[in-house]
Amino acid sequence: MKRPSLLGGEPTFPDALPFARPTIEDPGAILENIETALRSGIVTNGSLVAELEGRAAEHFEVDHCVAVASCTLGLMLVIQALDPAGPVLVPSFTFSATAHAVAWNGKDVAFADCDPDSWVLRPQDVYGRPGLIVGVHVSGVPVDVSAMTAAAEALGAELMFDAAHGAGTLVTVDGVSRPLGGFGSAEVFSLTPTKVLSGAEGGLVTTNDPDLAATIRTARDYGNPGDYNTRFAGLNARLSELHAAVALASLDHLEDRVVWRNSVADRYRLSLGEVPGLAFQKVPQGCRASYKDFTILIDPDSFGASRDAVVTALAAEGIPTRPYYSPPVHRQTAYGHVASPPLPTTDRLAAQVISLPIWSHLPLEHAEQIANALAAIQREAAAVQAEVESG
Repeated sequence: MKRPSLLGGEPTFPDALPFARPTIEDPGAILENIETALRSGIVTNGSLVAELEGRAAEHFEVDHCVAVASCTLGLMLVIQALDPAGPVLVPSFTFSATAHAVAWNGKDVAFADCDPDSWVLRPQDVYGRPGLIVGVHVSGVPVDVSAMTAAAEALGAELMFDAAHGAGTLVTVDGVSRPLGGFGSAEVFSLTPTKVLSGAEGGLVTTNDPDLAATIRTARDYGNPGDYNTRFAGLNARLSELHAAVALASLDHLEDRVVWRNSVADRYRLSLGEVPGLAFQKVPQGCRASYKDFTILIDPDSFGASRDAVVTALAAEGIPTRPYYSPPVHRQTAYGHVASPPLPTTDRLAAQVISLPIWSHLPLEHAEQIANALAAIQREAAAVQAEVESG
């Protein structure tokens, strides 16, 4: 039986496994599109961007898709366009960019707690009189879009979604399975290298509101509608043709990638299901997560070692991890000035999270090996904890 590497055993991955790795199924097709763009002399806001917007709108089942240079910029421009009159409520258990987009607009941010099982914002987590609610589909596990829509309407608040992780996620609404993209005033997707749908960099804003789409198109080009008489203070948030070429190829394989990542997640859950002290993010019934991340919780009392000791022990096995999201945003230095109510679930999750390696071509046997290493660490948890503490 394997011993943890930290205690003298052989490392599971002597050369160290990457935490994430972009999947590129057909680099030749991407290079061909890039060469065409370069020869045309149009390398931003050209035909590839237009094609990406059209195909993405079709995939996400929305009327409009606007490609932007990053998800963060997309969030910033949507908030600017909506211009909420009251505070912007966001879950604290998210990446800091969700809150940064609020701060860059000069709006007050209000941090909310989240569901202890799915880790996403719920209607009962909403408080006060927000002018805008930003739901976040954490790791591709979706917010209850129907319930959150009703909650926002009852408060007279705008609603949008940070869907950075949401490409490939499916939700069931009125008995029909649908992709994310058409809920709230807008949803904003990320195209960074770690995402299931990737353009190397970039973002997509999806909406069924033609006026909002038109505003975002103007906003991504400095607020210039084409006559250089800027209507408002926009940004340079244009997506290049080069990134669009990568994203188009990625879109071709999105379904296969999500299916594979769900297989990896299933293998992790099956292999780790009997290990004491571990818990998993719950995917709501009738939904499919994209599994941008696969994150577990370590209960130190039941597991026998702290989260940080487990991270150290996994690193010794050549298995990198990430603490998504620790610290939570309301405890980060940038937001130390924001008064927040108690957020007990967020604080507990942040103290226990470990995201394990996952990518769209991660071999299932690697997931099995990672699980076996984690089980071995748990079997000798007391010795692992002592070794870490001794330095």
